[in-house]
Amino acid sequence: MSKPGRRYKYEGLSSPLCAAQAGEEAGGAVRGRHAGLGRGTGARGSGRQLLALRSGGARRGAARGRRLRRWPGRPRVRLILFLERAAARPAPAPLLLFPRRPTAPMLPAAGAARWPPLLQLLRLLLLAPLSRSAPTVPGTGGASSELVVPTRLPSRADELAIHLSAFGQGFELRLAPDTSFLAPEFKIERLGGSGEEAGDERGLRDCFFSGTVNREPESLAAVSLCRGLSGSFLVAGEEFTIQPQGAGDSLDQPHLLRLWGPAAGEGQERGSEDPEEGDREDSGEAGGTRKLPPPSGPTNGTKAKRSVSEARFVETLVVADASMAALYSADLQNHILTLMSVAARIYKHPSIQNAINLVVVKVLIVEDEKWGPEVSDNGGLTLRNFCSWQRPFNKPSDRHPEHYDTAILLTRQDFCGNDGHCNTLGMADIGTICDPSMSCSVIKDEGLQAAYTVAHELGHVLSMPHDDSKPCVRLFGPMEKHHMMAPLFIHLNKTLPWSPCSAMYLTELLDDGHGDCLLDAPTSALPFPTDLPGCRALYDLDQQCKQIFGPGYRHCPNTSEQDTCAQLWCQIDGDEGVCHTRNGSLHWADGTRCGPGSLCLDGSCLPKEEVERSKAVVDGGWTQWGTWGECSRTCGGGIQFSYRDCKDPQPQNGGKYCLGQRAKYQSCNTEECPPDGKSFREQQCEKYNAYNYTGLDGNLLQWVPKYSGVSPRDRCKLFCRARGRREFKVFEAKVIDGTLCGPETLAICVRGQCVKAGCDHVVDSPKKLDRCGVCGGTGSTCRKISGFFTPTRYGYNDIITIPAGATNIDVKQRSHPGIQNDGTYLALKTANGQYLLNGNLAISATEQDILVNGTILKYSGSMSSLERIQSFRPLSEALTVQLLTIPSELPSPKVKYTFFVPNDMDFSIQSSKERTTPNVIQPLFLTQ
Repeated sequence: MSKPGRRYKYEGLSSPLCAAQAGEEAGGAVRGRHAGLGRGTGARGSGRQLLALRSGGARRGAARGRRLRRWPGRPRVRLILFLERAAARPAPAPLLLFPRRPTAPMLPAAGAARWPPLLQLLRLLLLAPLSRSAPTVPGTGGASSELVVPTRLPSRADELAIHLSAFGQGFELRLAPDTSFLAPEFKIERLGGSGEEAGDERGLRDCFFSGTVNREPESLAAVSLCRGLSGSFLVAGEEFTIQPQGAGDSLDQPHLLRLWGPAAGEGQERGSEDPEEGDREDSGEAGGTRKLPPPSGPTNGTKAKRSVSEARFVETLVVADASMAALYSADLQNHILTLMSVAARIYKHPSIQNAINLVVVKVLIVEDEKWGPEVSDNGGLTLRNFCSWQRPFNKPSDRHPEHYDTAILLTRQDFCGNDGHCNTLGMADIGTICDPSMSCSVIKDEGLQAAYTVAHELGHVLSMPHDDSKPCVRLFGPMEKHHMMAPLFIHLNKTLPWSPCSAMYLTELLDDGHGDCLLDAPTSALPFPTDLPGCRALYDLDQQCKQIFGPGYRHCPNTSEQDTCAQLWCQIDGDEGVCHTRNGSLHWADGTRCGPGSLCLDGSCLPKEEVERSKAVVDGGWTQWGTWGECSRTCGGGIQFSYRDCKDPQPQNGGKYCLGQRAKYQSCNTEECPPDGKSFREQQCEKYNAYNYTGLDGNLLQWVPKYSGVSPRDRCKLFCRARGRREFKVFEAKVIDGTLCGPETLAICVRGQCVKAGCDHVVDSPKKLDRCGVCGGTGSTCRKISGFFTPTRYGYNDIITIPAGATNIDVKQRSHPGIQNDGTYLALKTANGQYLLNGNLAISATEQDILVNGTILKYSGSMSSLERIQSFRPLSEALTVQLLTIPSELPSPKVKYTFFVPNDMDFSIQSSKERTTPNVIQPLFLTQ
């Protein structure tokens, strides 16, 4: 029960959780906003997008209603909810981030004697130093504890002996130096402070020791001797942790020794770091798994490329600015690693459908703001400043131990989006993970909740859009609102933190090769904490209030039973009549003591034994391959897929995600399509004629494929240009599987990537077209036609008429050295006199594609030093090649032509003399 007269106030500030829930409780609604700034409206591939994560709180002055609520037994509780007005125009992607704590268990000593010292020292490094300002009292965290003063014993020169007396017994630790868990290039750098850049703190290497207890070979000790004695040891099936209570470095000071209870059964494995360890997935399909129909068509040419699950390592630089250093002081490093450990656990969940390892390779602590990036209230500018500032710290080589893939700035300063909303929690550009100049994010630190902002913004860097974005809704329909990338969250879905859409976009990023910078394993990484944060003094209730609300706040006493663990109430010193919280659900940190023998876990007060219960780590295994899916084409060579899932078993409790092939494909329906004069890509472009696009002149545009000017890596995007115009659009990020990559190749597109195929439309087939255009032929069924032409008159001079059925056409003329416009230009016209190229004295200066009833001829452009017309497939109709000649002082260059015709074709080269078109003494128009 609360004290009489105490008022409890909900403040709509920056909580990432449950604004909507709070609004529902009060009879209103609270809306958050996650605004898109900069270019683009979608995910990767549609332009760079700047995303700002904002909390559910409202701006000052945006309140439009208040609600009062009374709880039984309380004199009067005042609940104030600020309700944000809906924007005049819809925000690109509204979002609230949720601060549900990870549910990783306390780790008992199961099988500890079998653990190598390396792993115990890893755990040692993660033990948080106790807050010097808030001494721990015996019993904190739910463990049995006693205050002890360690005693150094005489020992050999190569070892250290320490005696502890507690719980009615003595403990003799025999220790030797051990730095095996620290990578050779381990670095923590500090900028400013003393006015110069600090080194990598190699003194840390002298801190760590491991050994045995009471000379028992099955015991293990892993401790640090810097700042007193801290660490853990295991003996006789029991686990103990020890930490100093004073501020000095001496052993001769009180230390808190905790007993964490007996170890579990002999065969039980060590506890997991996975945040979802208490839950299992449903036995049904995970989101995004495809149900494939029975196979159709031939099953030749099976191929397994891309779609490979490989271990990915997101190497991270974490920068803490001066505001962070001022608040956390000596506890800052531990706080940073705690935040990153929570984010790393989320990325370990199998619902992400990839093996993602988040690692910290370097921490930069800015102790003087003059040395750090400029942080202002303009969030977009802050992000740009930080992206620019961090570049010099990144080593160019991906193999360098200090190279990182993304940079994260943690700050306590408030910043706003460009729309004026100043409740922004984080900002990042979307799909920039392997771009050193853009792969960065800015996070507003608000205690442990910032870990979820880190996970969310990193999701954007990894190309994940919001779950309510148009692409996600189009592919998966409306999804539940409890995933990591949802725009408005009440809580995180523990069994499915990542939506199928998030998993799909991440998988596409990796399969398309845009995440290859993540393939190299780091040579050095900072280890993450493994215990529950609430068990450490850094995150006791008073510290949680201070981190969320700011200095001067502490926990409100006399919290009601229903709010214990579920709602954190804080008060500021000097105003004890009012208790504050944020929105409707602000949980206590997991591991916070909530009663005798009880700890908080996910907003509930549970027996300590249940919270600390260790669960076996289960690595994932692949299921059998599924049936072949539907063919992507009805003729001409399509693609069909078969899939397998990482569900046999599914990874649990931090177990590894499956590595290897997740999908395989094969060719299908390889028979030739009936001739209709249109290529498969042309049919895909024509589909957009129905959308009635109009040009600037108001005329409807007709769309045809665009090949010229498209980079090789974009050949599997659907580029279409308006017929007879310069306008073009990218209508689809990927053409339909089985589409040719270009007119000059047999390679086909599969999931947006060009893969080798034969002329028989089978993936990886060695069959090729011979010079006669025959698949798998020997080149003996045709003959070569070639010749030269030099114009003698001005105007359009006929060079040669190439018959239908001709293949491998190549017509070229080379300009004089250093001269681009030499007065001669290649031209093409049909049998009925219609010009396809450079007719009517209008010259195309740049390269272009010429479509002739399904056949593509490529033109280099008149500005090229080698003007050229080429075609590789059989010509569908006869075309006349001409040379336009205008008066010039330069001698006319020779035109060379070659092509092949069937042996049985009656064809001879006709003289083109005397066939000219005069009247060229007119302006000559160059078109771009």
